[in-house]
Amino acid sequence: MEKTFNLQRREDGIAILTMDVPGETMNTLKPEFGPEVSQIIAEVKSDSSIKGLVVVSGKKDSFVAGADISMLAACTSEQHAKELSQQGHVVFNALENMNIPVDAAINGACLGGGLEFALACHLRVCSDDNKTVLGVPEVQLGLLPGGGGTQRLPRLVGVATALDLMLTGKQVRPKQALKMGLVNDVVPQTILLQTAVEMALAGKRAPKPVKKSLVNQVLEGTSFGRNIIFDQATKQVEKKTQGNYPAPAKIIDCVRQGIAKGMQKGLEVEASHFAELVVSKESEALRSIFFATTEMKKETGAEGASPRKVKKAVI
Repeated sequence: MEKTFNLQRREDGIAILTMDVPGETMNTLKPEFGPEVSQIIAEVKSDSSIKGLVVVSGKKDSFVAGADISMLAACTSEQHAKELSQQGHVVFNALENMNIPVDAAINGACLGGGLEFALACHLRVCSDDNKTVLGVPEVQLGLLPGGGGTQRLPRLVGVATALDLMLTGKQVRPKQALKMGLVNDVVPQTILLQTAVEMALAGKRAPKPVKKSLVNQVLEGTSFGRNIIFDQATKQVEKKTQGNYPAPAKIIDCVRQGIAKGMQKGLEVEASHFAELVVSKESEALRSIFFATTEMKKETGAEGASPRKVKKAVI
């Protein structure tokens, strides 16, 4: 079987981990990739000559466009769906907990599970290419980020910004991503890999503090203030959805519990809520519409220019 991940060691001590799904035009995450990534992580950890790891895509115009949602149709139970989320947590936690710098070099679409992959890295640099976009659009399919996104995103960019990204499913361009702290640098594609390598050689570094508005600084600095953010978000969601879509409320609950009770508790809640949504009639209906729309575009040749409008169903 052809491998999806390839590890290349450089003389300067930096290893390049390239993801390139065989036979596909873009990278999407699949459950069967877990053991392959885990094996590579173990290999890197056992090699003392490797001083840093840079994750890149072997595809021309996409980093990772998301997770293949066709796998969700194969879930026979809520427990099965929960295990999918938990498997992702194990792999991404192992990546995040490596004792060497792990940096992501992002070019093209970095969406859904792809952004969660990048969030598990210590630092991120993206190209200024017009095809580079970042986001977590799961809510549009009645789902939530199930690979740790509800926990890592708020810790990186702040609660208010993270909720806005997750509750709307909006995509952001490189300059926006840099401003909100989602990425650490934006460079031309020609020097993307070089920049990521230099970042890894510089060692593990904490991301620069996100510049928040004065209001958000005050609100996010205390539990009382954060509760105001959560309550306001809940009111807006209820007004917009009229209680017909459960995903937004569950996203808010994941963030609320993770911030209040810690990362581990947040991940547990995320896996449970993700599983509940996968088997919900609302998500099943939205996924059916997505598949039908995608097939119609194939038949009419009306594929849009947006990187999110891809031929493969991804989140």
